[in-house]
Amino acid sequence: MLTGIAPILFTPFDEAGDIDAEGLRNIVRFELEGGVHAIGINGFASEAYKMTDAERLKNIEIVAGEMANAAPLVIGIAPNSLESAIKQARELARFQPAALMTLPPATMDNGAQALVEFYVEFGNAADCPIILQQAPHIAQYRHTELPAEALAEIADRAPAVATFKLEGPGSASKMKELAPLLGGEASMLGGGGGITVLEELRNGAAGLIPGVGFNEIFLAAWDMWQQGETLAAEAMIKRGASLTKAVSGKGHEYSLHMRKHLMKRHGAIHSAYVRQPTVPFDECDLPEFFAIVDALDLRVSMT
Repeated sequence: MLTGIAPILFTPFDEAGDIDAEGLRNIVRFELEGGVHAIGINGFASEAYKMTDAERLKNIEIVAGEMANAAPLVIGIAPNSLESAIKQARELARFQPAALMTLPPATMDNGAQALVEFYVEFGNAADCPIILQQAPHIAQYRHTELPAEALAEIADRAPAVATFKLEGPGSASKMKELAPLLGGEASMLGGGGGITVLEELRNGAAGLIPGVGFNEIFLAAWDMWQQGETLAAEAMIKRGASLTKAVSGKGHEYSLHMRKHLMKRHGAIHSAYVRQPTVPFDECDLPEFFAIVDALDLRVSMT
């Protein structure tokens, strides 16, 4: 069972928009040195949806090579059919993923039961655990949100689908609904950059899949929570709330710009390039953002 803090890495690009392999290795090392419990690649935070198949594979090769099994590796996939999902799982098996974080096929709206059957059949065919990802805050996936009862049915019929990543508006409430329906082997993980992590933990989350840059806040809070020090954990999360909101409070694409500028200032990457199309970004926002970062005395702070 995947637990704890498992960030999805962003993909550094050079100014031409090509993958910066050395920058990506630097980001891997930064997060491993920070003590994260696992690392993920090719999620929304990686801009995987803006990449070719070859580029997504290159990302995996770079990250898996740099990690050298130092922590569990989560690989994101977005298959458009059961058949392609199974083929991807077989092709990616050589990287020994701890789990495949799998988005639902979204091109057509075939109804909730079709998605249930997709995950059941995929889970029973795959050779590694599956994280079922729900992302209704992303327009393309709005119609693929499943009710708690459907998620529980999948877990019951396909034990390999043992983890549910729930994010977007109402994710914490969905966890509260789902928790009593799941068996002992299934778990839930939060996302959304950590905006609602406190509510998610209260409702039974087994961890958080955030982005890159300041996971020491979430790691400290997680350790406190595990030790039963809930008030201290809450205080830690609230201490970092202004930073979490500054990064993740204006939407996904905006958060990519903020995280990349943060890690560029830190020296881990050379460019804060975000692939097009993306939202307009005004660098005039950065001084206030960096002031928040520096006041928290983090590894990326300049104090």
